[in-house]
Amino acid sequence: MPPAPSAGRFRIGVLGAGGVGAAHVHAAAGAPDYEIAAICDTNRPAAQALADSAAVPAYSDHRVMFAEAGLDAVVIAAPHALHAPMTVEAARAGLHVLVEKPMATTTEDCALMAKACEAAGVLLAVAHVIHFDPVVRETRTLIASGRYGQPLLITHRRSSHYEPGSRPPWFFDRAVAGGGIVLNVGTHGLDRIQLFADSAVRRVSGVVRGRPGLEVETDALALVELDNGINASIALTSRGMPYFDETEVVLDEATLRISATDGLFVLRDGQATRLLKADPGHQQHSFRAQLDGFVTAARGGPGHYVDGAYGRGVVAAALAVYESAERGQRVEVAAERVAP
Repeated sequence: MPPAPSAGRFRIGVLGAGGVGAAHVHAAAGAPDYEIAAICDTNRPAAQALADSAAVPAYSDHRVMFAEAGLDAVVIAAPHALHAPMTVEAARAGLHVLVEKPMATTTEDCALMAKACEAAGVLLAVAHVIHFDPVVRETRTLIASGRYGQPLLITHRRSSHYEPGSRPPWFFDRAVAGGGIVLNVGTHGLDRIQLFADSAVRRVSGVVRGRPGLEVETDALALVELDNGINASIALTSRGMPYFDETEVVLDEATLRISATDGLFVLRDGQATRLLKADPGHQQHSFRAQLDGFVTAARGGPGHYVDGAYGRGVVAAALAVYESAERGQRVEVAAERVAP
C-alpha cells in the first residue's frame, strides 16, 4: 500500500551537515511543495552553519529533531554505519526515509532497514543520484533504442582523493565507513554499470590496495559479470590522477563515452561526436530531481525513486569485491540481485 498523502508543505529533516547533506539542502531551495525544515549533526557548529544558511533550526540529537521538528521525512547523509540505526528510528517515528548511498555497510542492515520501513508504512528510498543525471538518462535512452546495437562490454574509471587528510576522519575508520574507495566511490561505478547494462551484477573478481597506516583501501580494480552476460570492469584510483569519472559502453556498432565533466559522446569510424554536453550544474539538478521524485512518491504519487532492494544489491556487489580480493578468486554476489 502506498503511504498516505501528506497535507500542506512536505517537511524534510537532514541528518548530516557535511558536503552531501548540504547538497540536499541547496537542491531543495525554492521547491514549491516541500522544504528543508531542520538540520541535525553531532557537530553542532556544522549543523548550525548549514541550518543558518536555510533559516531552519539546528539539532545535535536526531531523536530530538524527530520529536520536535514536525517532519514528514528525513534525508540521512550521516556516516555509513549510522544509516541502518537512523533509518530504523526514523521509520518508528513515522518518517519517510531517503538514505544516502551506500545504503548500509552490510546486506543484513539493508534488509533490516527495508523491514522497518515496510512495517511502519513509510517509504524507503536510496540516494543513488546518478539515476537522475541528465547525461546518464540520455545514455540509457540511447542504449535502449538499439540504434548502435546491444551492449557488449562496459568499462568504468573514477579517481577520488583518498590520501590521509583528504576527507573527514570517519572515512578511514572501517567500523564506521564499512570500507574505503570501493564502498564509498565504487558504488557509483557499480550502479552505472548496472544502469547501462540493464542488469544486475552476478559475479566479481576484485583486487584492492591501500596505504600504510590506513584501515581502508584507497585503490581497486574489479572485473564484473552481469546476469545478462555482459562483462564490465571498474578501476578506482586515488594516486596522482586529476579528477575523472568516465564510463565507456561498447556496442555492436559504436562505443558510447560518458564523462561526468564532458558529457556524452558516440565514438564511431574513428570519430568522436558529442551528443550532450555536461551541464556544470548537473549535480544540483540531479539532487533536485531526486528529491522531487522522493517527495511525490512519499505523498502517494508516481514519483521516481530508487528502492531499498536495488540499494541492497549495490552494497552486495561492493562487498563481493572485498570478498574476492580477500579470497583471491571470483565470487558470486550474495544478495538477491535486482536489475535497474
